[in-house]
Amino acid sequence: MPWFLIEPSGYRYPISENEEEGLSIGRTPDNDVILTDPGVSRHHAYIRVRGQEAWLYDRGSANGTWLNGERITEPRLLKPGDRIQVGNVTLEMAYLPPEVETPAPPPSAPAAASSRPSYLPYALLGVVLGLLGVAAVAFALAPTLRAPAQPTATPSPYARYAGAIPATVFVLTPAGDGPNGQAGTGVILTEKGRILTAYSVVINPATGRSYNRKNQVMVGVFSREQPNTLDWYRAHVVRADRGRDMAVIQIFAQKDGSPLPNSFALPPMPLGDSDALEAGAGIAVISFPAGGEGVGPSIGKALALGEGRAVGFLPDPAIQVERGWITTDIALSLSNIGAPVLDESGRLVGLYPGPDAAGKSGFANSIRPINLARPLWVTGG
Repeated sequence: MPWFLIEPSGYRYPISENEEEGLSIGRTPDNDVILTDPGVSRHHAYIRVRGQEAWLYDRGSANGTWLNGERITEPRLLKPGDRIQVGNVTLEMAYLPPEVETPAPPPSAPAAASSRPSYLPYALLGVVLGLLGVAAVAFALAPTLRAPAQPTATPSPYARYAGAIPATVFVLTPAGDGPNGQAGTGVILTEKGRILTAYSVVINPATGRSYNRKNQVMVGVFSREQPNTLDWYRAHVVRADRGRDMAVIQIFAQKDGSPLPNSFALPPMPLGDSDALEAGAGIAVISFPAGGEGVGPSIGKALALGEGRAVGFLPDPAIQVERGWITTDIALSLSNIGAPVLDESGRLVGLYPGPDAAGKSGFANSIRPINLARPLWVTGG
């Protein structure tokens, strides 16, 4: 999907044509784009894509929705570069044209083998929730095909994240016996369902215990069979380290409690080396923008992407490590808690533990290096 909504912080929200309700904008956690500005209504506006067109709708907001300085009173057709103001926040529309493949020359010999199809469009569409499964398959199969590649257009800037997006999951720890709870993002470590997330997503820092009596964690994984949906599973905490602000959970059953099928397998996140990361290197954060309390499993249909750089590194005397934090120029908040941090090759090099944990470093936009999580890995995953 070529349409994106860009926050002032630089986060990009893909707008899927498959979403009947569009990309919702508002102050409450059940929106896709969550803005805490007091001038933003609970459910302020939404953007719907139909074909190549994107339309902006106001939801009867108190302060109105403004397009290029004009308050809208009816749906308005959007163009690339349009500026949308909700409350005191200005958002921008972006359009990435679909890539066009160059026709391949006819084969020089009547060989039976077919030429390799280009999977670049799937990589481009990897940021779209409805095609995440296809992007993962394309990423896995491309190296195994032996036929000559067809010439293609310049790769999309999002292609580097094609392998990481399907391995990004939604994590919900129910509070008490209700459907709501603590929500955040997680990352798949192993095919058997071992997940890394932030400590406070699954453990209450005030008590050191799970948010519910059953120690139950729900994990939403992008479905390979049903585009634009999440498959839900039950998980339990394998290990939680408050000092490192990270936790590892393990999927053990399907949503209804039935056993996992023998064919159960998830796409692990490509791993990088955070010790090899240098100051000034490009990094990216991928997250479900729905962190915090009071959110239910109905959310989690959109991913946000933020790109920036590693500014520097800070020690953590509490756990006696020299490289305890990676500081970044990416604006981070509670809505990014548990988000994987990727290097320029799309490999996992860090995890955002949330603003409370990051505040211990003395720099709000700090992330935990992925190498700190390695002691949390246990056998059997």
